[in-house]
Amino acid sequence: MNKEGNKYQFEYKMKMAKEFEASGRLLHAVQLYNNLIEEYPEESEAYFNLADLYEHFDQVDAGTNLLKKLLNRDSENKVVRIFLGQYLMRNEKWREANNILKYIAVEDEPVVSFFLGYSYFKLKNYERSKTNFLNFISIEEHSELVQEAYLYIAKIEVELSDYKNALAFAKKAEVLYENSWELNAIYAISYFNLGMYTHAIDPVEKAIKVNSREKSLKELAGKIYLKTGDFLKAEENFLKYIELNETVSSELYSNLGEACFKGRKPKDAIAYYEMALKLDPENQSALRGIKNAAFALENG
Repeated sequence: MNKEGNKYQFEYKMKMAKEFEASGRLLHAVQLYNNLIEEYPEESEAYFNLADLYEHFDQVDAGTNLLKKLLNRDSENKVVRIFLGQYLMRNEKWREANNILKYIAVEDEPVVSFFLGYSYFKLKNYERSKTNFLNFISIEEHSELVQEAYLYIAKIEVELSDYKNALAFAKKAEVLYENSWELNAIYAISYFNLGMYTHAIDPVEKAIKVNSREKSLKELAGKIYLKTGDFLKAEENFLKYIELNETVSSELYSNLGEACFKGRKPKDAIAYYEMALKLDPENQSALRGIKNAAFALENG
């Protein structure tokens, strides 16, 4: 059969396989894709679709091996390499994804720098993550992904405890993420750690409003209100955090004790300090707090 006939046959069978998928006849689709790969081993589309079906069946290793087989046929094929890299990332195989994607020059495919930045972020390799995101921004300054890259760099700066830089990059991410709970959490965390406690109130409340299910925001809000002297709100947020979590730290109970003590509830404060000490008998804040609360209770 001539080249044109081969192309027609391939496209016809691909159409059939896709129709099997659309109608839910997935095993038929798998069989047909396998046949197509045997007949047309150079056609990547059948590999891609079959790998996606393997993923649907929770057979990610089979899909990965299939895509690696395709890549081995032409290791210079950037489309296949990027597809495999994304496939691995989608399934949280971060190191494998990095090993596949790192061979693509950033100048050829700038988006690869974004993928690597994200993958290294997931591996908590923050310096490499930041480098890749910055490389991406320097080349693709007008891409929609730039705003997301700024957001991730702001997160990285928080992880690296560089809160001034975190604020600077958060500001750059505002174009698309002004109402994002994550961006507002970055602002709140950064202001809090810079001692700008009143500045932290508005963003933490915005973050909670957008995502009330994020438990860590309640603890953060409690800490902020404790510093600003609103002890009732501090207590409310700490109690809400305890309600939402099975495991609570000694530090949180100690902070709750402090909120109660400063809110003139020494009896409640003693109870929470005792919980803190039960979890960590060496908690110095709780040890000091329980003495102060006991004294206040006796002399109140």
